[in-house]
Amino acid sequence: MRKYTTPLLLAASTLLGSIITPLASAQTVLVHGKTLVTNTNMGTIDAPTLLVKDGMIEIISTNANIPTDTSISGDGYWITPGIFAGYSRLGLVEVSAEKTTNDMSASDADQSVSLRASDGFNPKSTSVPVSRLGGVIYAAVSPGAGSDIFGGIGMVTSTTGSFNSIVKDPAFYYVELGENGADTSGGSRLAAIGHFRAALSDAKSSGGFKSPDDGDALARIDAKALKMALSGQYPLIIATDRAAEMKRLIEIKSEHPKLNINILGGAEAWMVKNDLANADIGVLIDPIENLPYSFGALGTRTDNAKQLIDAGVTTGFMSRSATGAFSQNLRLLGQHAGNAVANGVKWEDAFKAVTITPAKMYGLEKFAVIRTGSKANFVVWDGDPLEVTSAPVAIFIDGQLQSMQSRQTKLRDRYHPKRDL
Repeated sequence: MRKYTTPLLLAASTLLGSIITPLASAQTVLVHGKTLVTNTNMGTIDAPTLLVKDGMIEIISTNANIPTDTSISGDGYWITPGIFAGYSRLGLVEVSAEKTTNDMSASDADQSVSLRASDGFNPKSTSVPVSRLGGVIYAAVSPGAGSDIFGGIGMVTSTTGSFNSIVKDPAFYYVELGENGADTSGGSRLAAIGHFRAALSDAKSSGGFKSPDDGDALARIDAKALKMALSGQYPLIIATDRAAEMKRLIEIKSEHPKLNINILGGAEAWMVKNDLANADIGVLIDPIENLPYSFGALGTRTDNAKQLIDAGVTTGFMSRSATGAFSQNLRLLGQHAGNAVANGVKWEDAFKAVTITPAKMYGLEKFAVIRTGSKANFVVWDGDPLEVTSAPVAIFIDGQLQSMQSRQTKLRDRYHPKRDL
């Protein structure tokens, strides 16, 4: 049965589109709503008013009678920092099964660590505005592992869709252990971990390399690229679900104390939660996972997020359980955080897990707070942002009010049978 947007919703969307145009050129915008979440020591403010002037947040108040050029106001509106996707392949793939549109990994490349996501990133990907309309305003973008366990160098981008949207590059390194890492390292996990140890040794010694092939595990160009990780300048995002591999990573960090390691996946992280907390190793998990999807994640459980947060582990959320989650479905992050709340995580902790926690992993917490004197980076929602029925009504990124259109909304407006209402 074919389903259409109701005429009421379509009319509201059309009206909103007509409002956005004059707002985009306004120098002063007043935003008023029911709740403001700041992600600062100001906490949550009821009946807030924000004044945005020339892209900067100038006033945070409970006074709604501030003179302004124009306003965005609703009794039920929530004003929050936008969602920060802690891991994605956004802009690297359109159709994963179509090779010509898929730049996620390079299995036949001679290089690995030194490959950069930014070299394949397309800010005009149709997934970018779809993510933005779901409240995602920043995303970490990573290449996938190809010829070995190293995917390459990741970056962080906004979802404005502009060619200057990248805000940090390089931002992190991606490493893949688990089954996939074993496959690219000779067929076993012990080979993958051994390759990782040898690669760190090569990075440490790379200054003395004379020829391109001097390293034991890495070519000179890759060893030099990895050297920045040894100082902790950029984090390592390491994919694994098995607790035993996390224990090995804790040992490796003790050998290289400056390493900044964050686990991606972490289905069995609850088993080693205290060790992770003591080692200051963060995790990016999918809080909606409740069944093992592989033999490397047999310990998967729904309260993984709650156990990790309660143990003091830095915990961010990602959404890998949905089809196309790392590229087309980043917009589900708020919904996944809401499911974490349903499974015992405090609302404040769940919201931080999709905003300021992943932002801090990349040293970009300024993009995940609302405070006076900062650039306007926030979303105005028509309700609680972790409720599946809520949606953004206005989005500010880097001080600019963003378009509320995507290819999907344009197609809807063109072909909807009630479009002339």
